[in-house]
Amino acid sequence: MSSVVPAPALASAQARLARLSRRMEWVTTLGIVLILVLMGLAFVIPEWSRNLLMHRLGATGAKLPLAASDQVVMAMIHAVPLGVMIWGLWQVRALFRDFAAGLVFTATAAQRLRLFGLSVLLQGPLGPLTATALALALSLGNPPGQRYLVLTVSINDYVALIVGGVLIAVAAVMREAVQLADENAAFV
Repeated sequence: MSSVVPAPALASAQARLARLSRRMEWVTTLGIVLILVLMGLAFVIPEWSRNLLMHRLGATGAKLPLAASDQVVMAMIHAVPLGVMIWGLWQVRALFRDFAAGLVFTATAAQRLRLFGLSVLLQGPLGPLTATALALALSLGNPPGQRYLVLTVSINDYVALIVGGVLIAVAAVMREAVQLADENAAFV
């Protein structure tokens, strides 16, 4: 039994991957822009800031003050996980661009996948840390006994750890495959 893929089928699969990758590059680009714009608006529109705070902290978020200076503090705290997310999306955008150009099994593709996996993995601990930092920073001006220390862990934080770990592992396998292919090509 042969495992060789006929040339027309391979070309068709590569063309489908290229089309999908071009679309995903645009989807990723649009996502990056929307995230930046909407998060920017969330820090300048008080109602959106309150909703974001309540989403992150639940009922505790409704009790915290939210003056203009607090919105700046919120933006600074959210800048870290947001920056990691944008950096990861930028990596996956570049990965899709490479795939569209036919650069699939390369060391660069493996590295981009690893970096994207790392950005996903980092979202796991950044979620609880962000919530804790928000509650501490925004309740710091409260009188003693009315300050908040919040620790929230969600299933999304756990899933981010698992998915990020899987992506990093797949990237390592991909890197090994690229090295083996390069070694085999050197023998020919």
